[in-house]
Amino acid sequence: MSLVLAARDIEYCAPATPCGPGSRTDTIFYVRLLGKRAWVVAIPRDTYVEVDGYKGKINAVYGFKGTQGLLHAVEKVLGVRVDHYAVITLDLAARVVDAVGGVDVYLPAAMNYDDEAAKLHIHIPAGKQHLDGRQAVGYMRFRGWVGDDLSRLDRIKEVLLEVAKKALSPSGWASLPGMVRDLWGDMQTDLDVAQVVSLLPQLRGLQLKTATLPVREKGNYLYFDDEARLEFLRAFMGLDMQAGAPPPKARVLILDGSGAGLGEAYAEGLRRLGLPAPQLKRIRLQDVSKVMVDKQIEAGSYYAEAVHLPLLTRFHLYYDADVVIVLGRDLVP
Repeated sequence: MSLVLAARDIEYCAPATPCGPGSRTDTIFYVRLLGKRAWVVAIPRDTYVEVDGYKGKINAVYGFKGTQGLLHAVEKVLGVRVDHYAVITLDLAARVVDAVGGVDVYLPAAMNYDDEAAKLHIHIPAGKQHLDGRQAVGYMRFRGWVGDDLSRLDRIKEVLLEVAKKALSPSGWASLPGMVRDLWGDMQTDLDVAQVVSLLPQLRGLQLKTATLPVREKGNYLYFDDEARLEFLRAFMGLDMQAGAPPPKARVLILDGSGAGLGEAYAEGLRRLGLPAPQLKRIRLQDVSKVMVDKQIEAGSYYAEAVHLPLLTRFHLYYDADVVIVLGRDLVP
């Protein structure tokens, strides 16, 4: 599953008069989940994009084109498909940090910033600090150091990792479903909370990696280079199929012995990855006790990585296909 995770800034209807969440999304992440692995790519807010008739900085797309426009913009910038979106406010971000008991950070220098018009006051001493939700939001919003927005993204990623680590720890695990349900109503998303809660058990031992999309500055905008982007996606996510490399030509057959409709879900997943539609066949597990992938090791390895399933090559293939994906329980290898 993949999604856009974005945070809205604050709108002011008069000096020192905040009116609520704004129309810009100054924090934008692409998140990809695959098994027990997760990749988070931060997209700088000044990145130039052309999408759905809009031309300009990606942080303004949401205000003009809404959530679907933002989703399409991230797809355009990264060159990958995005399944879902989730847009939060700064207040909700603070509540998330408070829900896990705050975060620990280290500041190489003190943060001191006052904006009376925005009612924003950031004062955090140097050194190791424990921040509550309000302080953490200030820590992430601060732009007074070298690197400006890119250093801000690094701090946001730091807080994100700390929150995920605490939420998925043994001490935080029991309260995680309740926390998700409590916070979900204040989030703008097309994901159903019951669907997300059902996925939580699979997140034990999650390996989370973060990075920022490489960009170059030119005038008031940041631009991405196509070749640099492809190389970044290959190196960071390790999935050439997501970076534009053509998939191997192969006839793919899904044998669904799960009894729970997993075959349709896997077929849809392959479609979302831009791969050819597989053939789907429902079977009884006893019919396939000794079959898995084929003689074409390259194609088999490619699809094993795509669907996050083990690759078995030592059994003879008895089906008219190049790659066979077997789904079910208690399959004897």
